[in-house]
Amino acid sequence: MEYYIEIMDEKEWVPAFLISEIYIERSIKNLADFATITCPIFSLNKLMLFKEDINDEGQPKNKIYKLYKRGHKIRIFLGYNANLKLEFVGYIKEVKTDNDLLKIECEDELFRFRKKIKDKQFSQASLKTILKYVIDSVDSQIKLDCDYDMVYETFTIYQADAIDVLKQIQQDTGADIYFQSILSEMIGKNFQKTEILIDSLSFKDSESDITEKKSKKSEASKSENLSLNAVLKVKMPYIENQKITESHCDYSFQHNIEHDTLEYIDTTDKKVKVKIITHNKNGTTNEVEYGNTGGEEFEFKINRISRDAMKKRAKQEFDRLMKPGYTGNFTGWLLPYVAPGYSIGIYDNDFPEKDGIYMVESVITTFSEQGGVRQISPGIKLSENK
Repeated sequence: MEYYIEIMDEKEWVPAFLISEIYIERSIKNLADFATITCPIFSLNKLMLFKEDINDEGQPKNKIYKLYKRGHKIRIFLGYNANLKLEFVGYIKEVKTDNDLLKIECEDELFRFRKKIKDKQFSQASLKTILKYVIDSVDSQIKLDCDYDMVYETFTIYQADAIDVLKQIQQDTGADIYFQSILSEMIGKNFQKTEILIDSLSFKDSESDITEKKSKKSEASKSENLSLNAVLKVKMPYIENQKITESHCDYSFQHNIEHDTLEYIDTTDKKVKVKIITHNKNGTTNEVEYGNTGGEEFEFKINRISRDAMKKRAKQEFDRLMKPGYTGNFTGWLLPYVAPGYSIGIYDNDFPEKDGIYMVESVITTFSEQGGVRQISPGIKLSENK
C-alpha cells in the first residue's frame, strides 16, 4: 500500500513529506469533496524543520507546517506496488496545528468559488442567468452545463461568496453541483510514480493526451490557468427509472465486504408526502404538495420560484424517496475503485432478493499505517440482478 501527495509550491509541484493519515470524503449530497491530511510535526519534542530551506548560517530556517498555505493546489494518489490512482484534486483550505499534529484540510476545485461577489437582486431570472453571473464573478472562462430551465421570481445575493450562492441553489433545486476540469477528469485513473511529476497542468496519461492538452492550453491562455476546459455542472439527480444492466464494479457480502451497517428499504407499501414551501413578499407562504395522503411528510423550504417549478421539485423528491434501496454503508478495500455516481452490484448469497445494481451516494476513503479502506454508502436501486 502506497501514497503520494503533491502540493503546488509557488510554480511547481513538489512531493509532500511523511504522512500519517489521509481522509477523503466524496458525496453527491455535498457541494464539494473534502480531504484531510494528518502529519507529524514534532521529532524528539522539537518542531520539525524543512532541511532544504537553509539560512545564512547553513541551518534549516523554516518549520515544516509553514510550507503549506491556504490556496496551494494539492493532488493525492493512493495505490499498491507503485501503481497509483489519483484520488483527489483540489486546494488547501486550512492548515491546523493541534494536538502535536499538522492537519491540512483541503477542498476540491469548488474552492475557487470561495470568493466574494457583488450584491445583486434578480427578478424573474432563470437559474442559468444567476449561475452565469456567479461564474463570471469568479472566472469568465469557466463554462456552464445546467439541466434546469426553472425561473426564480426573486433571488438576492447579499454579502456572499460565490460558493454560498451555489449552496443556496443546491438547497432550492436538489441538484448535483460539481466542478469539472482536466484534472478532476483524471481522478480514478492509474499512474506510475515516475509519471506523476511531469507536467504542471496535468499528469502523464499518454503522449498524445499531453500534446493535446498543452495545445489547448496555448489556445486558451499563455498564463497558468486551471480554467482550461473547466465546467460548472448543475445536473438533475439520478432518479429516473432506467434499467442499468452493467455495473462499474461488484461487491459481495461473502467476499469483499468487510463489515456493514446496511438496511434494505422496500418501498412497496411506503407512503410519502412531499411539501415545497416558499415565502411571498407579503409574508404569506406558497405551498405545493405531492404524494400519498397519510404518508410520512418531508418538507423543503426554498426561495421563490414558479409554481410549476415547485411541482417539478416536489415530484423529483417524491420519486427519489420512493425508490427501493439501502440505507447505511459498508466497508471494502481500495480495490475495486469506486466513486459517487458509480453503479455497483451488491450481492448476498443468503438474501438473493436484495441482489441488484445500486447507485453510489458517497465514498469515504482512508489511509493509515493499518492500510487503506473505502466506506461506501449505496443509494437507490437501479435494477434487479440480471
